[in-house]
Amino acid sequence: MEKSEFERVIEQLPIGACIINQDMTITFANPTFLGGLTIRQPDLVGQHLLTVFEEQARFLKRKIDSVFILKNPSFSYWQQRPHVFPMRSSRPITGDESQMYQNVQFMPLSNDNAEVTHVSIFVTDVTAEASYFIQQSDLKNVLEEEHQQLKVLHQELKVAQKQMLQSEKMASIGQLAAGVAHEINNPIGFVSSNLETLKDYALKLIKTTQTQKKIIEKQAEERFIKLLEDVYERHGVDFILEDLPELLDESLNGAERVKKIVNSLRDFALNDEEDWAEVDLCAEIESTLVVLKNELKYKVQVEKDLPHEPIFIKGKAGKIRQLLFNVILNSLQAIDTGGTLTIGCKKNGDKITLIIKDTGAGIAESDLERIFDPFFTTKEVGQGTGLGLSEVYTIIEEHEAGIDVLSKEGEGTCFTFVFNTFKAPLN
Repeated sequence: MEKSEFERVIEQLPIGACIINQDMTITFANPTFLGGLTIRQPDLVGQHLLTVFEEQARFLKRKIDSVFILKNPSFSYWQQRPHVFPMRSSRPITGDESQMYQNVQFMPLSNDNAEVTHVSIFVTDVTAEASYFIQQSDLKNVLEEEHQQLKVLHQELKVAQKQMLQSEKMASIGQLAAGVAHEINNPIGFVSSNLETLKDYALKLIKTTQTQKKIIEKQAEERFIKLLEDVYERHGVDFILEDLPELLDESLNGAERVKKIVNSLRDFALNDEEDWAEVDLCAEIESTLVVLKNELKYKVQVEKDLPHEPIFIKGKAGKIRQLLFNVILNSLQAIDTGGTLTIGCKKNGDKITLIIKDTGAGIAESDLERIFDPFFTTKEVGQGTGLGLSEVYTIIEEHEAGIDVLSKEGEGTCFTFVFNTFKAPLN
């Protein structure tokens, strides 16, 4: 085949082709290359490549220099550089691809002495393949996003299911706790009563023993007095007479504490379906602190600013206990050892203000608006369901009360509740 025939074949190829020499001068460009350009260039032969394609000059020079120096082909694929030359697409798929996505090959042309004298540049239109790939990538991204949304929804459903099971367990535990509290109350009652009687008996026996000793020391012979002193010393009677009243007082105090804990536990386990009544808010605070005493001990200093006289609000006692329990427990969990929990309550006209403030970790500003959302929690996985404060908000709405939260990371959180006094029952 003659040279002219080769040239005709190259001119008919659907691939853009041009050849440049070592001076970067274009020595050949086929019709596909010329026809695809978006710049008006009737003939490129004889022009400097880097002058014609000024915006791409730096990239083209680096590629072509590497071919001349290394004597090896170089490639540019559309994923890394979609539009090397300013060319229009020859076969757009959607009509949106005005520019040609192209793969470009830079091939060395050598003389008989294996010296690279020219570089041929081949531009292949891959707009169809690129468009299909981009569409598939976009679809993949959409599917992945939907998959992530489904995963989040699935996780929320799992948490909801777990919470429902937990609620059922807690309801059963509440019933069990109320029953156990009732059963404990009876023996604690007669133990306390017996201890009171025992204390009375002990005081009388102590007084009698002391009187007998004084009589013996005054009337008995010396040998009987020494015998009495020996008995007292061997059995530590003096210490027993001194320690016994204190021992009985401690036992009575312990029994009284057990009664308070049992009563608080029983009250806390009452059925939620209760009637509206006047609730002593200060008494409920004290009762809740008794239930949470184990959480408070050795960790938090509690500062109370409560009035001496009762403060009554109209509400459901069980719901108010649940509100206090959730908020105080939430504060305790946010406080490191050595922190302070402050609880204050005061009456202003027909309003009751309750303040629960802690020196805990605080809440980020971006999270403040979401703390009452169901399932929202900043705790680690497995340490919180995100339903405690959501339940608090539900109780506040039911009681037509107000709530305000102030918090700053690292400085703690302050919950302020405003209740109505002696308002007519809500139905």
